[in-house]
Amino acid sequence: MNISDKYMKIKVLVGLVLMVTSMPVLAQQAGEVTDQEFVIRKDRVLTLPQKPRKFERTPVLPVPQSDGKFNYVVNPYFLSLAPEVIEPEAAQKQWPRRRQDLYPGFARLGFGNYSSPLIEGRYNNWEEGDYNYGVKIKHEGFYTGPVDGRNSGENFTDVGLNGNLYRDFFQVYGGVDYYRHKFNFYGYDFENPDFENYVPNQNILNTFKITAGIQDLDKTEGFNYDVNLGIRAFNDNYEAAETDIALKIKSGYWFDNAISSGIDLDLSLTQPKDVFYSNINRNYLKVNPFVGYQNEYLKVRAGANIVYENDVTQNKESDFQVFPQLLGEYMIQDEFGIYAGFEGDVQRQTYQDFVMENPFLGPSMELLNTIQNYEIKGGVKGVLNNELTYEAGIGYGRFRNMHFFANSGMDTTRFNIFYDDDTRVLNYNAKVSWNYEGWYRLIGKANYYFYNTSTLEAAFQRPEWELSLNNNFMLDEKWLLQFNANVMGGIVGGVFDPIAATDGIANPTLFRSEMLPVIIDLQLKADYQINDQFSAFAIGNNLLNRTNQRFLNYPVRGIQGIVGLTYKFGY
Repeated sequence: MNISDKYMKIKVLVGLVLMVTSMPVLAQQAGEVTDQEFVIRKDRVLTLPQKPRKFERTPVLPVPQSDGKFNYVVNPYFLSLAPEVIEPEAAQKQWPRRRQDLYPGFARLGFGNYSSPLIEGRYNNWEEGDYNYGVKIKHEGFYTGPVDGRNSGENFTDVGLNGNLYRDFFQVYGGVDYYRHKFNFYGYDFENPDFENYVPNQNILNTFKITAGIQDLDKTEGFNYDVNLGIRAFNDNYEAAETDIALKIKSGYWFDNAISSGIDLDLSLTQPKDVFYSNINRNYLKVNPFVGYQNEYLKVRAGANIVYENDVTQNKESDFQVFPQLLGEYMIQDEFGIYAGFEGDVQRQTYQDFVMENPFLGPSMELLNTIQNYEIKGGVKGVLNNELTYEAGIGYGRFRNMHFFANSGMDTTRFNIFYDDDTRVLNYNAKVSWNYEGWYRLIGKANYYFYNTSTLEAAFQRPEWELSLNNNFMLDEKWLLQFNANVMGGIVGGVFDPIAATDGIANPTLFRSEMLPVIIDLQLKADYQINDQFSAFAIGNNLLNRTNQRFLNYPVRGIQGIVGLTYKFGY
């Protein structure tokens, strides 16, 4: 036995002795009755800590095994059928159309005083998906006129064919046109007995034109283009003739919905001839690069007109010229906006342009383009109550080689072209359009011109002011009425006398001027729809029976009316 075991036994023995000696004392205390106090508390809650409980894990069941085997046999079946081709097409809204709008063709016949037959026919095929085409023919004659019956007669013939071929992203278009105007030089004094039984000279203007072009269909984004090539041949009964090859290109690129840029090109190669010239090549090329910006309120275009033209004139420094171009408008609200512009340019003028403005031309001495040194314009515009559209503005420009017409002193039935070296033009203009509840529409225009010429005594044959009012009344589904008024005043006619002498010296710039009366032309047109295919019409011109003279010595027809019938076909 070691020492540690001895000490352990002694401690146990001492503990037992102390326990035995203390038991009587405890027994005596338990038997006694003493005062006690008990406190019962209802709000006391006995809580025991929660002891976590262990759960057994779910035993993993054995995976059943199968001895079965499954075999699949796939038999191929081949059919000799072509795969279905699905061509996506854009959904289109089928807007209902009235039956009378579906007729692709119409024919019109009419007749009136001054021995004036009217024959017109048109047909347009638009039902094919990839292409459409149209043909037209019109003949309108006035075989008697205001001076000596047939001596002042004239007639017009117009024939044309056009078509379009559509592809996914572009279209190809073209056409062939022929225009014929036959008239007499009736600007003589028929009351003069010297002209009794006089037969005036007759002229026929013939124009043949072929055009072809290609343009993209989506104009709202990306690259846009329109390329047009035209060939025109013109001649009259005398020695005037002109051929023209014209190329026009419009291109642009939209960077986003607001910013765009582009280059426009206009090329014209013209070969005219007349009594006093031949074998002339009049070349004209204009390139117009530009940038543009537009949003809901603002629209701006800035660019340049770069022009080459080879007309021969005095004091001409160069055939090559560059002009600025700046145009813009800002709509403060729909009801009110402002616009302004500053631009220089060279206005192309061909012999056909002159003769279409005044058909009574004699032999021309020279053909010149009009140089627009600059033109400044500005004004206001807006839309009121979604019905009334208005625009009013002012413009001022400086021009060189602006053309005017004056009668020849040798033959007063014919006009010559005269050019002014330096012309200043001030123009006040106003336009208004009113569409009231769908049954009434008004279009009105007014212009006032102030010409300051340098080498000519006056702005011969150009009006000082003009006013036009067009009124359309849609009374019901059957009646359509139009009442138009055209008023023009301040026209100065001139007679050029090249052999007039002052102090025995010929003065080639001497003109005799004459103020022409105010022109007032009231027109009334009525159209009555009998049924879906037939309608009747009536037209009245110069209802005040005035002897209006747009050109000196050439009074127009008095009251002139025509009635007829229109037939729609091809449904």
